[in-house]
Amino acid sequence: MTRYLPIVLGILLIVGLTIPQIQMTDRLAGTNVSAEELAILLEKVTKNIGDWHGEDKATDPHVRKVAGAIGAVSRMYRNSRTGEQVDLWLIVGHARDISFHTPDVCYPSAGFNARAPENGLYPMQFGDETAAAPFLTNTFLKEDEHGQQLLRVFWSWYNPEEKSNQGKVVWEAPHNARWHFGNSRALYKMYFTSGMHDPKETAEASSCVRFARDFMPELNKALAAVYGGESGSESKPAASGNKPAAAEKATADSTANTITAPAEKSAKDVAAPAATTATESVPAAKEAGADTGGGAVDPLFEKPAASKAESK
Repeated sequence: MTRYLPIVLGILLIVGLTIPQIQMTDRLAGTNVSAEELAILLEKVTKNIGDWHGEDKATDPHVRKVAGAIGAVSRMYRNSRTGEQVDLWLIVGHARDISFHTPDVCYPSAGFNARAPENGLYPMQFGDETAAAPFLTNTFLKEDEHGQQLLRVFWSWYNPEEKSNQGKVVWEAPHNARWHFGNSRALYKMYFTSGMHDPKETAEASSCVRFARDFMPELNKALAAVYGGESGSESKPAASGNKPAAAEKATADSTANTITAPAEKSAKDVAAPAATTATESVPAAKEAGADTGGGAVDPLFEKPAASKAESK
């Protein structure tokens, strides 16, 4: 009998470790996001905000499944005055999926390379500019026979199950989202994506920043209406390990190869980013009719537009 003891003990150990893991990850549960909530979400995310006008984009069902998206809004917004374009990807689902598939994981699988070794941290200001929400950001480069595609992506999460938010819509950008959000069954994740004309373009100069200034207040109102809370303007302290995106310009000039990402200043002890982190001024938008958006198409959700080199 004693010769079977190690086998029995091994089985008991595996079972003993598996049960807590299932409970911690909520692996056997689905999501508590109801169909009614999803319908309200899709209906309330407005298509028209000031000069920005949205057009829904088709999403591959396989992409939604991989992303864990129980509900999704995929939309391209174009500014009728400046011609800028920004892609929105807003999804909701279980944290075990929503927290994992981030741009620095997904974009390389689509042939892109992250230009900075670590993601930056950017305080996205909106509304009357007294409100700010932390977003992670990085730039991604793809070069192939069609030419070069250079994108800036911002992303953040909102957890409506977090009791400490006291019913307010609070966006967060933790360094380790999987650990931070645990087994939340209804987690939102949002991307803003836009094309870049200049490899040295800073986060502050991105079209996404100008879009967020108009879009975020309306989105927060819609989410607050779904969950019966407040469209609060608070942001939680960001987890350590992220770098402030505002440091990009300071290092861009010292970068020998303009295709390589400018190194960002280390800020491992950084707390919630304040509005003063951004040191550069946003360049004025081009005259009406000028296309400053670059016709960016999010490569994860539909075929990228042909580059200028290909169109010639």
